[in-house]
Amino acid sequence: MPVRHRLLREAASKEALAATFTRYARGLADAFTGIPLRPADSDPYWTGPSAERYLAQAASLRRELGDLEDACLATAENLLRRARRLREEAAQTPGPT
Repeated sequence: MPVRHRLLREAASKEALAATFTRYARGLADAFTGIPLRPADSDPYWTGPSAERYLAQAASLRRELGDLEDACLATAENLLRRARRLREEAAQTPGPT
């Protein structure tokens, strides 16, 4: 039979992990702050094929970071949902708190 304090401890652990996922996910967008992402932005630095490769790679990485942010936020939601279920289970478990 599950022990209430173990369920609550597990729920708190999942909530803390969800908060960490959310905090880091929200910071991913800042990874590109100040980095040229359009041709006009990189003109002062370089032009030609190398600039085109850089811009293509930067766009790809920005999309991947967006996907990573979405995945982290979805994981955080799943963790919070599981924590809620654990807390509900703990509330229904007889015994000491």
